[in-house]
Amino acid sequence: MKKSRKMKRRIGIPVAAGFMVTYLLTMGLATYLVKEKYVEQYRLSFEEIALDLSNTASEKEADEKSREGEWGQEQRKEFYQGLVNEYYWGPGNRALKVSAAVYDEDGKLLVKSCDTIGDTISTSNTDGRKNGPFVLDDYLSFEQKEELAEYYWKRMLSADDDTMPEKYRILIRTSPDGRELYDMIVQEITWEEGSEAEGKESISSYEIGAQIDYETGLKTCEDHIYYETDSKVVWEWVNPDVDDEKRRDGQLQNTDMVFRRMDTYEEWHRWSVSEYLHEFPEKKGEYSGGADDSRGAYFRCRYQMKVGDSSDPYAYMEIRIEENPWFMAIDYMKFVFGAGLILALGCIVWIIHTFHKIYDQQTALEETRRDITNAMAHELKTPLGIIRNFAENLIEHNMEAKRDYYLSQIIGQTEEMDDLVAEMIEIAKLDTQELTLKKETVSFSELIQEQMERFKPLIAEKNLKIQCQEEEDFQIDGDREYLAKAVWNLLSNAVDHNVPDGRILVNLSQRRCSIENTGAPMEAEQLRHAFDLFYTRDRSRSKKEKHRGLGLFLAQKILALHKVELMIENTDCGVRVVMYLQSE
Repeated sequence: MKKSRKMKRRIGIPVAAGFMVTYLLTMGLATYLVKEKYVEQYRLSFEEIALDLSNTASEKEADEKSREGEWGQEQRKEFYQGLVNEYYWGPGNRALKVSAAVYDEDGKLLVKSCDTIGDTISTSNTDGRKNGPFVLDDYLSFEQKEELAEYYWKRMLSADDDTMPEKYRILIRTSPDGRELYDMIVQEITWEEGSEAEGKESISSYEIGAQIDYETGLKTCEDHIYYETDSKVVWEWVNPDVDDEKRRDGQLQNTDMVFRRMDTYEEWHRWSVSEYLHEFPEKKGEYSGGADDSRGAYFRCRYQMKVGDSSDPYAYMEIRIEENPWFMAIDYMKFVFGAGLILALGCIVWIIHTFHKIYDQQTALEETRRDITNAMAHELKTPLGIIRNFAENLIEHNMEAKRDYYLSQIIGQTEEMDDLVAEMIEIAKLDTQELTLKKETVSFSELIQEQMERFKPLIAEKNLKIQCQEEEDFQIDGDREYLAKAVWNLLSNAVDHNVPDGRILVNLSQRRCSIENTGAPMEAEQLRHAFDLFYTRDRSRSKKEKHRGLGLFLAQKILALHKVELMIENTDCGVRVVMYLQSE
């Protein structure tokens, strides 16, 4: 048993390893091809982005130069800050990790992509007052900016729920002219619906209109009015360079923010920690056009472009992209990975199960062959011993009077051996896949009568009574010659194991045939092994009656080939074998 389990493990391990290696290689190759597709898409999208930024900047510079009045450096800086802070979309309609920097005509850094708070449109109010935008990196540490970004992301998530007001409010306090930043504040707001807010002092209200299903025209959500009943500061930054007196004169107001790549908080974080996207030199280097800076798993590329006339440019732009196509390819392939893994594991289980089944069959076959060899050796040992003994007596010439007796015994033993070999050949034929059975309608009533004629001397010797009850003939389509052998073996058992003056009862119906004798009942162990090869129910009589345990085995084998089941059971007065057609 231990050896069998060890052999099965030896089969399973290389099969599982082979499939997993194949799975990994296949998925790796597929992921690589998808990754290359993303690289090409990134490259094309980045070229379009760079060209669009350059054209937009050139048109704006040319337009401002043609107008009367001077386009001030501050207005110019605001324009470029808004331009480089735009979102740039790429494969799958997602924001690409792109940064840009603008250098003035002298090559000094003017602006670069960054996170800002305050007005995001480069215009001033009618009263000349401005509210930014303020670059967060000029005021906050990276850790502080992470905290503010997290609240901003939570506000974005709450804004996605059309049935509730936003949970967070972001405020800034600025100088009266809006050009100096004093404070940044994040409030968590408590909203209550109209009926629940009755009797409570409200600060502000928020109305959500009814939602209409445009296909049916029915309301899916009624009108709701929410009242702000409370708020608390959950995050705050105070400008250390502003004293309390100036702060009291400041203007507190709601504001907008720009966090680059805020598709998700994680996307923004990956953009914000990238050195490649942020470390622009303070003064532009030599103009180099385009360059591929890809490194490791990252696709990195940059363009250096002139704004306006290439011989006398208004400004210079450097645009960079950093993407991880492997990450996108893996994300794209995740369902394929899962399906492929399930398929691979299913194949592994199926093949290992099949191998185990074949191994078990081969093991059982080897055991059967070994048992047959041992049984054949045991069965042939007795007649060979008898032949040797009689032959030695003949050689000694001291018992000439028994010469004919010895010779007849030798011939009888060789015939018995010949019969045994013939039966084994028949069994071997039944096990081969090349066996072709003839097809004809066979009547078991006629077949039993024919085979019973062969047993007349034995029946007469034991004074057995034969009774036949036939409701309807039991007929099947099959090979008459093989079926006759099966019936002969069953009748042989019924006669051999019957008692003197006993009875054999044959019962026939359309789908069933039984043969019952008045022999001794079989023990439970004998019933379990009745159809086993070389199993004999009475070993003390097997030699005398030449019963080798082949009869029932051979009969069952033949009947199974004809879709007929064979069973054996004890009765009140003996043993009965039953043949019946299998259900189709």
